[in-house]
Amino acid sequence: MNEDTTKRLGEQPNGRFDELFQMVQAIRSELADLRQTVDARLYDTRPIWEKVQADITQLQEGQKSLSERMEGLRDETRTGFRNLNRQVGVLMEIFIEVRADYKDLDNRVYKLETERDGSL
Repeated sequence: MNEDTTKRLGEQPNGRFDELFQMVQAIRSELADLRQTVDARLYDTRPIWEKVQADITQLQEGQKSLSERMEGLRDETRTGFRNLNRQVGVLMEIFIEVRADYKDLDNRVYKLETERDGSL
């Protein structure tokens, strides 16, 4: 039982040690291939990722600009509605004056017609 197992491995040149060594070499080779594949994919996706980041930044800037322009448009609309409200108010005053003048003229014409009909 005190026998060294490594001595037995050396005695069997084509034994399990060689088999184990070949398996480790195969794993190393597959790992190297996998590493190359991952590096190649990272290289392929990096430009895409950078473009996506640039597009997101551009969209955020565009959204900020759009928000600023919308706020300006909102202010212009408020001012425009106030001006329109004033103009409608002025038109209403003119309409009331015209209506009063019309009523006055109608009364005067009625009075003249009744005087004329009464004198006939």
